[in-house]
Amino acid sequence: MTELLETLNLNNFGSWASIVGLILTLITFLMLFGIKKRFLFRSSVDDHMKKITEISSDISPLLKSYVENKNDIDELFALADVELRAMEKGASGDLLADIKSSRNVIKKYSSKLWFWVDKNEDSAREIKKRLSVVSAELYHHRKSLITGK
Repeated sequence: MTELLETLNLNNFGSWASIVGLILTLITFLMLFGIKKRFLFRSSVDDHMKKITEISSDISPLLKSYVENKNDIDELFALADVELRAMEKGASGDLLADIKSSRNVIKKYSSKLWFWVDKNEDSAREIKKRLSVVSAELYHHRKSLITGK
């Protein structure tokens, strides 16, 4: 062990310091990227909540006559999927789980495999229910951000 300490010189210390500096730079970059995603999501929670609530409320009257409004409902589900995909990037915890489950239900509904999922009023109402759950979860997430918890 003493031989190792005797052979160390300033050049070796500089090399190790450079390697440690590179590792710290990479760690800092990754942490900053994660903080940026979370900050952008937190700053747009109100906008996401407004859009999801609006889409959900637009779907409700269309579900009364599902057969006649099927194309409009499909279009609103596609818009909801886009909004959920944007929210998925910065969400975490229960909100992320609700967003993922909502997107999975929409994907199954929109699937071109007709024998797998029936496109009917019940499956559309299930998607509407999931969107309402995401909206409620966003509301509670917003409240926790305001209170600082």
